[in-house]
Amino acid sequence: MIRLSTKYFFAPFCLLLSFGSCQTTEQKQEKEMRFPDDRWYVSTPEQYNINSEKLTEALNYLESKSFEDGIEEVLIIKNGSIIFAGDSTYKTHNIYSCSKAFTSTVLGLLIDRGKLELDSKAADFDSSLDSLYPEVTFRHFATMTSGYSGAGRSRWNDENADWSYTPYTPETPHFSPGSHFEYWDEAQMTFGKVLTKTLQEPMLDFLQRELTNKIGMEEWSWHPEQSVDGIPINNGCTNVTLNAHQLARFGHLYLNRGNWDGKQLLSKSWCEMATTNQVPLNTSVFQGDRANVKGSGSYGFNWWVNSPDGLSRMPDAPLHTAYLSGFNHNICCIIPEWDMVIIRMGDDKNPPEGKHIVWNEFLKRVGEAM
Repeated sequence: MIRLSTKYFFAPFCLLLSFGSCQTTEQKQEKEMRFPDDRWYVSTPEQYNINSEKLTEALNYLESKSFEDGIEEVLIIKNGSIIFAGDSTYKTHNIYSCSKAFTSTVLGLLIDRGKLELDSKAADFDSSLDSLYPEVTFRHFATMTSGYSGAGRSRWNDENADWSYTPYTPETPHFSPGSHFEYWDEAQMTFGKVLTKTLQEPMLDFLQRELTNKIGMEEWSWHPEQSVDGIPINNGCTNVTLNAHQLARFGHLYLNRGNWDGKQLLSKSWCEMATTNQVPLNTSVFQGDRANVKGSGSYGFNWWVNSPDGLSRMPDAPLHTAYLSGFNHNICCIIPEWDMVIIRMGDDKNPPEGKHIVWNEFLKRVGEAM
């Protein structure tokens, strides 16, 4: 068995291990939902009737399926209190495709403010889509069903692959909108471009002002990919840079359906839709460069969801579990049934078995500790 080194801890023993920015809780089982101010609260697993030995076994398994970063950037938050933290949870780096939900959250906020609707035509906000993509809606972009592809050869030197140097220049659609699922970064980048034109400011500035500063998620960044109307386009598919504590705040907001300590910052309806399946199971996966990414029955608004029949089903994890998934085994997982957020960040590699397979087993073992 892989044994956790003393650099990992179950709180509140973190205070003995120089974990400088945490708060202790009263030594009793706590059931209420907590919200951090400048620091997360800290509890022991046993305060929530969670068996520490079983939880360690689950973490040992996750570590065995990880590469060099192991579980150093893992946080487990139960009812708003840290019950486990690795030793590098303040390490900051790109979270890759976990960033996609930041883009769709901008959409959610714009819908909440009455600036557009989920089924508004994107071409009404960006005339460059008029000719080839007149019927594509914001819903299509958020669910990877737009069929959009950008002009030009992939920057990865693969004629048919994603990521051209001109992702915002439309070319012939891969399929009619809504007819297929295709996990395609150029489509997500263009989604970000259209939102930026709508906002007439960077998505980063808008999100920080309207949302993330209000949940104590400060000093994070989002590297741009080109500009439109002289405004930097924060890359709609990647490049959000932050640490595990910050990402956990984002997950905790969605876990609590947009409510942060009594304030509804993002509508409940948006959060519920975003984290439940929005792609019918009978939607074909487009047989292109990303045909191995199967979202039918398993994809919300840039969240992967554990629905009963999805192609990425996790049969041993709670239904309604939802997670953000990024390259290098970056995960932000919310489990409503357990009032839990689990973060795994890293700059190593994805598990070769597939993340949903590894996380199905990991969550099965966490459940055995509950």
